[in-house]
Amino acid sequence: MTQTTERVYILGGTGHIGSKVARDLIANHIPVTIFARDPNKVSSLFPNSGDLVNVVQGDYSDLTPLKNSLPGHTRLFLLVKDLKDLTKHKIAIATLAYEAGVKQVVDVSTLLTTFQWRASYIAHIHYVAEKKIEEIPGRGAFVTLRPGTFMSNFYNFDPPQGNVLTGVAPGDARQNWISPTDIGALAAIILLEPIEKHGDAVYEMIGDVATPEEQAAVLSRVLGRQITYKRISEVERYNHLQKLGYPSHEVIYDLVQYLEPPNLEVTGKLQILLGREPEKLEAFLAAHKDKFA
Repeated sequence: MTQTTERVYILGGTGHIGSKVARDLIANHIPVTIFARDPNKVSSLFPNSGDLVNVVQGDYSDLTPLKNSLPGHTRLFLLVKDLKDLTKHKIAIATLAYEAGVKQVVDVSTLLTTFQWRASYIAHIHYVAEKKIEEIPGRGAFVTLRPGTFMSNFYNFDPPQGNVLTGVAPGDARQNWISPTDIGALAAIILLEPIEKHGDAVYEMIGDVATPEEQAAVLSRVLGRQITYKRISEVERYNHLQKLGYPSHEVIYDLVQYLEPPNLEVTGKLQILLGREPEKLEAFLAAHKDKFA
């Protein structure tokens, strides 16, 4: 990949994952364009990037600015957080990108897509998005990342309540985790390497496995206070997530059920892609302990 021939368009560039993608590309002197609601936030995230960062202001309600700014880009990083309209947005964006001449789309999906058909709302919307993008006529390369549960959930969405970590899973149930930093790092690696190398690859991403009781022990060491795990009912979990402001009944209902994860082993092959071992849960939380109130 060379500075003179490549330009990468980034969707979701102001979050943890997308900003990591952008930083790694910028560090390799690759110009990026970030589609964002708030240009000032982009400027604050990449203050010394000079001409390597271009910002297109907009959101998913009107993709015209995106469409008009896509020509001239060779690759696109696709991360959509809007679960309600995720499928629609991803298909529309990928279609516009390929029509504009983009040769590679790197999409952040979810490991949940390997669940049985329609067993999970979140899995289903990602599965449909993957399938419809794959079926776009005449498309370019389509690389899919399928990460497990984000380690950042511990502080972004469902932190311990006081000194208690709650959940519906049994305390000894093994659960998979992935560092958002590793997701961004792998996406950037793919966007830097020859398109032909990765083709239409699908990469599962599990960096660590820990039971709820082990998670509480990790949090205890990181935060310097005793955290215990308490198993609660689905009703209690539903009411708790409602209070946290989750967007819809479909999403909350999906998150309160305990489904046996489709994969419970660390993805050993990640070392091949990352060039190092994936980040462990304790290391990630220790690096972000300031995020806990």
